[in-house]
Amino acid sequence: MAFQKRNLLIVLGHGLRSDALDDSMSWPLSTPNCRKLMQHGIRMSATSACPADTGGMLSLLTGLHARQHGYVDQLNGHSSRAGTAMVSRGWPALLAREGYHVAGVGCVGAIQPWLREKVVVDPVESVQAKRCAYMTSVRAKGMDTAIRQQRDRRQKQGLFEPDRLVIDSSYDVDGFIAGRARTMLTGMPTDRPWALIVIFSGPGNDLPPPTLFEHIVSPQSLEEGFVPANLTNVDALAELDYPRVLLQRLNPQQVGRIRSDYLGRVSLIDYSIGRLMRIMGTRKDKAKTWAVLASDRGQLLGEHGLVGHRSFLTGAVEVPVIITPPGPVKQKVYPDLVGTVDVAATIAELGGCDLPKAVVGRSLLPVLAGGRLERRGWPGCVSEFGKRLMLETERYKAVFDTDRQEAIGIYDRLNDPDERDNLVNTPVGTNALDSLRGRLADFLLGIRALPGGGL
Repeated sequence: MAFQKRNLLIVLGHGLRSDALDDSMSWPLSTPNCRKLMQHGIRMSATSACPADTGGMLSLLTGLHARQHGYVDQLNGHSSRAGTAMVSRGWPALLAREGYHVAGVGCVGAIQPWLREKVVVDPVESVQAKRCAYMTSVRAKGMDTAIRQQRDRRQKQGLFEPDRLVIDSSYDVDGFIAGRARTMLTGMPTDRPWALIVIFSGPGNDLPPPTLFEHIVSPQSLEEGFVPANLTNVDALAELDYPRVLLQRLNPQQVGRIRSDYLGRVSLIDYSIGRLMRIMGTRKDKAKTWAVLASDRGQLLGEHGLVGHRSFLTGAVEVPVIITPPGPVKQKVYPDLVGTVDVAATIAELGGCDLPKAVVGRSLLPVLAGGRLERRGWPGCVSEFGKRLMLETERYKAVFDTDRQEAIGIYDRLNDPDERDNLVNTPVGTNALDSLRGRLADFLLGIRALPGGGL
């Protein structure tokens, strides 16, 4: 019997950390629409990503480890200008070659050669963005000067002193993406398989939320637990996104406001997902349509006194993954470690595509039927950016300096979930590293870089 192609609604966030969804009960935020996706699908509760821009999204789109695609450093304009040649090996291109009607809305610049329909939005790093559909829209409404000024302020001050605009959510960049996605979903064909890819610019775009989503959670309620950064040890934890002097000025009130702004943007995306799913429920082909929610990386919100994302601390590296089929699943939560490279392999299998042999990702579809993933040759979650390499197992997270070829951090995930005790120079850490080094070496020897990777 011929393979019956499935329709795919794929929603990707930028900087959406796993515990921002309300099932984790970490933040006083309700995400009812994501919860509905979980109720009808499966939630991967421990998913690791590459925390550097460009690298994280490319791994999600291709199923390739950062060492293979070569984009391990921070690169502005990650969604539109980098890695287009590498993405030709990824699932958006494969779906197009399989005959899918592939459409994209949002930060889809890197995949636009394979889109039959597209609304391309430039990343917020692009202050001018003359060919950006969003900037064209706000220019027609006479708001482009204010938006450019806000982005210019973001470039200079990051999320520390944002320029707040009194705007409706439809004038916000992610509100605009959501609106165009709803229109495109309504018009998806019914006579052939389709894949609609929606890539939001947030919630990790460092912009304040639109007016309606400000103070969804009170900043005062989010101040508790802030600890100033220990700048003598910070290099073992992160490559700083912002100057040290800004981190030194962080205080509980400022962290509460940063967290409130971030959660407001999460709420905006959750609301947008709900409106998309309501449209999906009216379509005649809903019985063969799958939904996938994932993110390229997370975002630090004051943990260890840090904000930003270039770190292997949990808030930056752990992202949500939800897979929702049209029918029931055997298990609702999968607790074992997976990576965003596995999400790429899963989407490819959903579309009946064969990924290149170099892809290290494993399809997650067996777990929907109550199974477990193949562990042979799988060392744990491996991620890389800059001069740092991480291996995360069920018990330990180890971070290595690839220049010096030595461990700079090891954390006991079971007994120290907040990653406060670095065991790298302790007997426990030394014993753990002996086995972790071997597992990591076997994995790295077994993968290969692809031609055309890197900058």
